[in-house]
Amino acid sequence: MTELQPDERLPLPPALTTERLTLRPMRLADAPALQRLFDDWEVVKHLNAHVPWPYPDDGAETHIRTSLEKRDRYYWTLTFRGAEDEPLGLISIRPDLGDEGEQRGFWLGRPYWGRGLMTEAAERVTRHAFVDLGWPHLWLGNAEANTASHRVKEKQGARIMDRVPIRTVSGDAIKVVWLLPRSDWLARHPEIAPEGCASAPTPERFPERLRMPETPMLESERLILRRIRESDAPAIQRDFPHWEVVRHLNAHVPWPYPADGAATNMIESMRAYAAREKCFWAITLKGGGDEMIGRIDLWADDGLSREQRGFWLARAHWGRGLMTEAAERVTEYAFVELGWPHLWLCNAEDNAASHRIKQRQGATLIDRTPARYVSGEGVRVTWLLRRDAWLARRGVGAHAKGSGGAA
Repeated sequence: MTELQPDERLPLPPALTTERLTLRPMRLADAPALQRLFDDWEVVKHLNAHVPWPYPDDGAETHIRTSLEKRDRYYWTLTFRGAEDEPLGLISIRPDLGDEGEQRGFWLGRPYWGRGLMTEAAERVTRHAFVDLGWPHLWLGNAEANTASHRVKEKQGARIMDRVPIRTVSGDAIKVVWLLPRSDWLARHPEIAPEGCASAPTPERFPERLRMPETPMLESERLILRRIRESDAPAIQRDFPHWEVVRHLNAHVPWPYPADGAATNMIESMRAYAAREKCFWAITLKGGGDEMIGRIDLWADDGLSREQRGFWLARAHWGRGLMTEAAERVTEYAFVELGWPHLWLCNAEDNAASHRIKQRQGATLIDRTPARYVSGEGVRVTWLLRRDAWLARRGVGAHAKGSGGAA
């Protein structure tokens, strides 16, 4: 799993309350009670095999010390209201690092099972993630045999995205991978107005884990995708500022497009390229004299924006499947050579051509949200294209990957 760097460590979480519970920040003094409750086969048997078993005498204390030092998750100790010094179990969440890793984990001492306490705690922590922190979704997971954990996710409206082999404390098992989008959860909570939710936070720095490699040259049957160059600006200025090309793009694109628009955008693109924030390809035709006819960009998943690819193509080249061909080649680069687990993709709902490209690639429609485009108010459609689904459509096994390294 990708780890947070020291300067990305999380603060201690706030205390949260429910009808019956107080969820307070985990502390070292909880170790004796948590040790007693956790050292129970029925509690641990469905957990990941990295949990040591038999559980060592200092297991709880070591876990708490390590977790408080790393601060890569928000940890709460579950207690009854009015009895905040008596732990019942733990629950934690972490930001999405773009790796489909589980963002929430929990366990409850066996004396407290069967009373809906973990569902209550999970709902409160989910509310904190979606309403207070502004996270767009939660990746969740459980061993398929863990029916209690399975039911918590079903009650919350999470969607099953995959089933993959894992190793648990009790041996080989199947892990169920779930995705809980904020919009789905909010739809089950009409008392919470979406406009009352925090906006997704913007990182103050560009994390090393999001840095892209040098933009490589890629080829397909009819195309050569090469790195954009400053000399491409005149071709962009000629082909980009057309209403049919730009009307479905984000409203930050200036319209009418200024005479120096391409040159100004190229300066920003060169800055972003130098910082390794994105890969930028000029789309060119084989035998076309290296002239740019469109552009396609790729960037790593920051866990918040839910968009990793953008493109446009000159009108003179529409209707020939060229953008589908370019998108497929860049997707192959992301999944096979970079080893990414998925791509978040977006388009204006009215952009039928872009919509079809995602459908052809096998992306799953995840969300519809209001957005503002050059043409005005609209709906943004969010898709998730997972590597295993894409490979299956191409007749390649899900484990036939390249280096598997993350960008």
